[in-house]
Amino acid sequence: MKKIIMKKRVQIKKEKTALKIDKLISIGVPGLDEIFKGGVRPASSILLTGGPGTGKTILALQFIVDGAQHGECSMIITAEDTSQSLRAYAASLGLPLAELEKKGLIIIVEQKISDGRMISMEAPMQLLESRKVKRVVLDSLTLFEFIYSSNTEEFRRGILHFLATMRKQEATVLVTSERMSLEIDNFQFRPEDFLFEGMIVVTRIRKAASYERVLTVVKMRGQEHLLDIYPFTIGEKGIQVFPKEVPFSLVERERKIGKL
Repeated sequence: MKKIIMKKRVQIKKEKTALKIDKLISIGVPGLDEIFKGGVRPASSILLTGGPGTGKTILALQFIVDGAQHGECSMIITAEDTSQSLRAYAASLGLPLAELEKKGLIIIVEQKISDGRMISMEAPMQLLESRKVKRVVLDSLTLFEFIYSSNTEEFRRGILHFLATMRKQEATVLVTSERMSLEIDNFQFRPEDFLFEGMIVVTRIRKAASYERVLTVVKMRGQEHLLDIYPFTIGEKGIQVFPKEVPFSLVERERKIGKL
């Protein structure tokens, strides 16, 4: 009798595990889903952070396009780029952003802080609800820094309210943010980093006279993920991550340390 009960418990556990895996959604970047062991949970929040020129906007575009290609209405809230520049950028990578936008599967909302006008998140939030948006990119967190520039507490509360709205609408959100330092070994966490369920760090590591692009998943609340540092490239079709490879720059660094 005990054996039968144990078998049933094991079977139920396996079914729950299988169900959890089935519910994961793709990020849309080759190799990155493997690091997340199949993708990310729907309605989760992910912070994508790194220095300038590390590929944040490209990864965000791939995330949005992938959702739209799977029939999910997706939204980009851009604080620094125009919709025209995003379309051109995506086209240069072979991403059909403009085509999917014409089909009504992608919405681009400009909230340009450079205009000096009063910024409000009310319009994007109304669109989110009326269009039943399932994927959202906020590029970048600078938008909230501009809105709540004089109050750190309000800045954090504003982010929390934004993320709570995303969860209520069952939308998966990817938010980009800037870092001053590219040194992954001396990474400094900020208070707002802890507000997100997931966190991806993208950076560059010195390799002789050049640099190598790498990323690591710092956290993903509620699911397992790989913990190493992985190389990635930016090519004609965007970002590709190599989860089975070790960055050559780190190998060279270890060799130099070993010779000391």
